[in-house]
Amino acid sequence: MSELDASTLGDPMRRALELAWESICAGSFGIGAVAVDRTGTTVATGRNRIFESDPGDDVICNSSLAHAETNVLAKMPFRAHADAGIVLHTSLQPCLQCLGAVRLSVVERVEVLAPDPLWRGIERIVDHSEWLGENWPTIVELPVDEWSVFSLLLPTYTGVAKVGLKEGWAEHLPRTTALAEQLFAGRELDDAIAGGADLDQVTDLLADRLSQCVAEVEAIATIAPPGT
Repeated sequence: MSELDASTLGDPMRRALELAWESICAGSFGIGAVAVDRTGTTVATGRNRIFESDPGDDVICNSSLAHAETNVLAKMPFRAHADAGIVLHTSLQPCLQCLGAVRLSVVERVEVLAPDPLWRGIERIVDHSEWLGENWPTIVELPVDEWSVFSLLLPTYTGVAKVGLKEGWAEHLPRTTALAEQLFAGRELDDAIAGGADLDQVTDLLADRLSQCVAEVEAIATIAPPGT
């Protein structure tokens, strides 16, 4: 069995994925985010808590607002860190809600691990008006690899297991969706959660199967790259 090389992630994105895995273990969508300053010091972390009644060390839970990015930003006092060169690392491309929150924050750069098939091209909203373009963050998508697939697999799994998938998701991610369905039917992730598996253990379990889904995620990444 192959293993994923965690060194390709960098510490902030690895932490974002650890938080994403914590979200899955708690029954929410598996998405995590980490804000760091220009020295690499962590300023705030957050994870998705949509299906949880306890915010834990986050701020928002049990709400459509309880996304990973909004939980990060909710921990940052208004206009604090304005000159700190804040970079937000997120495991999944921000939705319209989170992108708006980022625009109104002091975040200067967003690094994205995986493209979201439902929100491709949303960054072009920056061209809507001059005001929107002021202080617009630089958005960088990392090269697609098995980590990107894992990042997409987690929310796909929650969709399969709990609420269904939004129209268009499975069509763009047929292999990833099939893998999520297989994991749900075989209770592999449930068993991993029950056994207290950490990020390394669960990705070791899935590594070979994640590789089979890379091509479809690469295809999503080419749909409408940010800034086009």
